[in-house]
Parts: sequence; structure tokens; C-alpha cells
Amino acid sequence: MNIINVGYLSTNYYAIDIRGGKLLVDCGWPGTLPQFSAELKRKGILIQEIQYLLVTHFHPDHAGMTQELKKLGVKHILLDVQVDFILQMTEFFKTKSHPYLPITTNDSIRLKVEESRNFLARLGLSGEIIHTPGHSDDSVSLILDDGFVFTGDLPPIFVLPESDTVSRASWDKIRKHPIKTIFPGHGK
Repeated sequence: MNIINVGYLSTNYYAIDIRGGKLLVDCGWPGTLPQFSAELKRKGILIQEIQYLLVTHFHPDHAGMTQELKKLGVKHILLDVQVDFILQMTEFFKTKSHPYLPITTNDSIRLKVEESRNFLARLGLSGEIIHTPGHSDDSVSLILDDGFVFTGDLPPIFVLPESDTVSRASWDKIRKHPIKTIFPGHGK
């Protein structure tokens, strides 16, 4: 399994080998395509290799560049539990100076969480995408059967207060899988 961290500006983004290219987990702030392209080049990846984008949650540092990548031909995977949150991010940027391109969903790949295993299999990956609210209600995690999990900004279990039952329940769902390595949205 080839997983490369192509992150910048304190956020991790992961390029994962799939059949015929790469799946990108999360993308950066709007207007940072030149920085992203430079990081890809440093890691020996051509932007044309990225076929699909999975966003773990619709916050600016994880999804702000989605439409920019879609314009380059990257296919955006949109989970059913995330659809309503794109508008919130668009509203957020209305008062900001970032060059945000609103995300169009008519050409996104709409996917129900329970259909994710079959979809990933068509890409050459064994695993699934599960709904893991906690950091945000639209958060999802990619779990690969090889023991890798991509959690976005779901807080680590060891820092969670007992009262955060939502995040703890998400970790309980993750721990039902044989996890060897956690790939977080920030830090290591």
C-alpha cells in the first residue's frame, strides 16, 4: 500500500495508490493550488494522477480547494451524510477574502456510506468509509482492510473528555476494525 502525505500549511492530505492513479484524502485551502502542486512535485506525483477526492469533512482546510480540483478533472466523492454541509462552507466564505470556488454537486459521485465498500473495490481498494461524527457532524473516516484509517479531524481518543460521547462512539466504530496505523488530518 503506497500512502504519501502531500500536506502543507499544517494539514495532512494523503495520496493513496488506486487502480490507474491516486485517491486524494482531503485537500487544502482555496487558492492554494500552487502550493499543493509544488508539494505533489516534491513527492514525485503529477496532479493528473489524482483521479478521486474524498473529503473527510467540509471545513476550509480539508475541502476548500475541492472545486478547483474538480475543474482539473478530479472526481469528487460525496457521501450522503455530507451533502447538507457544503452550503455551510459556502456561507462561511461569503464573508472571507479567500478565492473560494463554490462546490457544485451535480457532477460529484454521490455515495451512500453503506455502498462505500463496493465503490472502493472498483478502485482497487479493500475497505470502507464510515460516518464518524465528533469534530463535525459530516465527518467520515476511510478505513482500509490493511489496517489503515484516515480520520480527518476526529480528536484522538486519549484527549477526549468522558462527556464527548459522540466522538467516543465514532472511535468505537473505528476500533471494530483491526487498525495498525492512524493517519490524522493534523499532526502525526
